Amino acid sequence: MKHPSLLILAGATALGIVTLNTSCLKADAAAGATHEAAPENGAQFKKGEGLSLTDEMKKAIGLQIADVGEEKVASAIAVNLNALKPNEASGWLAPQQAVQVKPGTEVELQSAGNAAALKGTVQRVEQMSFGTLGDYEITIATAKPLTIGTHLKATFQAPAGDAVPAIPRSALLKTAEGTFVYAVNGPFYVRTLVKTGAMNDALVEVTDGLYSGDQIVTTPVMSLWLAELQVLRGGKACCIVE
Repeated sequence: MKHPSLLILAGATALGIVTLNTSCLKADAAAGATHEAAPENGAQFKKGEGLSLTDEMKKAIGLQIADVGEEKVASAIAVNLNALKPNEASGWLAPQQAVQVKPGTEVELQSAGNAAALKGTVQRVEQMSFGTLGDYEITIATAKPLTIGTHLKATFQAPAGDAVPAIPRSALLKTAEGTFVYAVNGPFYVRTLVKTGAMNDALVEVTDGLYSGDQIVTTPVMSLWLAELQVLRGGKACCIVE
């Protein structure tokens, strides 16, 4: 029979990306990392090197590893809109999104409770002196009439640029302290801070923290994080699920 901790960690693969409040870990992690913890639960942490797992643990959580490759990553941008005219809806873009959106771009619109998607075309992207979610207002026209006041979501693909270091989106671990991946360091897995750029449902551009050819854990990063907590804090995790 497997140790109960193995079953708990294996079950974590069903969780989505969560935001973790790691501020309460700093003191305990610093104290716990000063020694090499015994691998009672299939995991062991060594200061300066990272987390290691037994073969049984790797199999239990379905650990998968991949190389950081070079890919052209097209951003998938989602924007919330309000229909203000019968054939027109508007919303707000962040500055980094606005540079990727051009008039004439085709957009897919989805309204709440309506399974049928509508087609739209970007009419204008204008910088404004005020805004709720960004500095740029985007206006999208539709061929089919809209009910004024309807809330919609626009999703479209920004053009991909040159090939860049990219990883599967499943490799990201988002915490209150930043965005991390687990990089492979020999027999160890090191939680590594990264900066990201363009992303879509499958891929994420890494602008800092990794190089092409590095190896990272693609799944399940949440199980590794829980294993790290288990070793350093005896399983006393503090987290907020989005």
